[in-house]
Amino acid sequence: MTRLALLALGLLTAPVRAAAPAPKEGTPCTASENLLSIPGKWTHRADVPHGPGLPPTAVPEVNKRIDRIGDVFRSAYPEPRGMEAGGYRDLDASPLVENGPYAYSFRSLYRAWYCNPNNHKLLIGGETATWAYAFVNQLNWFAELLKTLRVGGQPAFLLTHRVGTFRGLPSYEGIHNQTSNTGTTFSRTILVGRSGRSPLKPVTRRQFLEAYLAATQAQLDPMLAAIERSPVDPAKKTVAIEQRRDQISKLEAAARARLSAMSPAEGEQPAFLSPTGIVQFKDFTPEANGGRALVRLDPAFFDPKAPKVAPQFIVVYWRWQKSPASENFKNEFERRFDPSALNALLDR
Repeated sequence: MTRLALLALGLLTAPVRAAAPAPKEGTPCTASENLLSIPGKWTHRADVPHGPGLPPTAVPEVNKRIDRIGDVFRSAYPEPRGMEAGGYRDLDASPLVENGPYAYSFRSLYRAWYCNPNNHKLLIGGETATWAYAFVNQLNWFAELLKTLRVGGQPAFLLTHRVGTFRGLPSYEGIHNQTSNTGTTFSRTILVGRSGRSPLKPVTRRQFLEAYLAATQAQLDPMLAAIERSPVDPAKKTVAIEQRRDQISKLEAAARARLSAMSPAEGEQPAFLSPTGIVQFKDFTPEANGGRALVRLDPAFFDPKAPKVAPQFIVVYWRWQKSPASENFKNEFERRFDPSALNALLDR
């Protein structure tokens, strides 16, 4: 028998060592332990029951789809290290469009082990900044709804800043990027749609300026009506009305000037703005300088023939903290997560 064959035989017949079990909470510690060596596990946590946006008869079929999505997330982080992972279904969300597909989500959280500095005992964190989500048929945390701005009869949204790509899909900052007394948190988000399509379409510069002017004028009418109804003498009403008209005129000045001087080519360019530019327009903000894309719903995206329980698009959102266990989750999740596995679940 050759040396390689003997080595292979030895490996096959060698006793298999079971993985070390996770310690119990309250185990003494010195803060020098390698917490990433602690094996974790996945558990199912309590679901959020369905709300008015989901009929009870649809719950079993929706649960099946959430579970398939959950399998994709568990495959991206199959062996928690230094953390306990939990997932659950959230069935309480409103449809994005009237008579459109149902909205629901899969949510997962990751609680880290730590050595309590006061009693020197190992504990699992009760709260966590480490999460991963799949928002189905909803734009939760992906796009900010602008309640006063409508384009072509459709609601307008402002995306977060684009920071690159993830598996070929545009990647955006999440809204959880901050430092507090509990540490520094980061987040990212992508949108998975059929054949790379999105339920959102760009708003052009001309469309934005026209919608912006319409929105400011819509603010003026109720203000003037309130002044007319007020119990003050007519002279003061006249002054107040002129002041309000002057305020709106100043608010609109830059937009009107830009619109009148705009060439057809510029008018068709996508609109990138800062959040303050939405409220008081001064100029467009290039994406390279932190500008954020203005978008609107694309009604043609939604397939009325698809089952209402089926995902038509999925927003994936993950957040992590600057700590060894949380950053390990982030690295493993980004290394293993496969958006195409979600794409295969769309419209089914």
